[in-house]
Amino acid sequence: MVRDERISQARRRIAANGFGIWYILLLGMLIYRQFYVGQPLNEYWDIALTFFIGTLYVTIASFAQGAVYETLIIRQGKLTVPGILITIVVVIYFKGGINTVVDLLMVVTSALLTLSVLGLLFYYLYQRWEKKSDLTD
Repeated sequence: MVRDERISQARRRIAANGFGIWYILLLGMLIYRQFYVGQPLNEYWDIALTFFIGTLYVTIASFAQGAVYETLIIRQGKLTVPGILITIVVVIYFKGGINTVVDLLMVVTSALLTLSVLGLLFYYLYQRWEKKSDLTD
């Protein structure tokens, strides 16, 4: 069977769109169950685990295979990191986990430390891919 590049590209586009739909629907389910229904995490942990494993896989695979651009990472990181930090603080505040300034500082410090470790991991994977592909100077 002959493989036409147009068919392969169409299949990749369909798979990417399917993942995008899956991602948005799972995120919507998590938000709905957490905030609208008010269910505890132990009632929908399987959905949360599926969502986060899928997200982690795509992120790590993208960096490990060099499917991201360094300028794109920097540009989006300037918006993404503060957005994630604000989201974490707001969610924990509404769940009743922030009562004092000390609680707020602990949440912000923990979130920044976690984001920093993830950023270093992704940077390492990206640099490893560049070295493996002989793209470094």
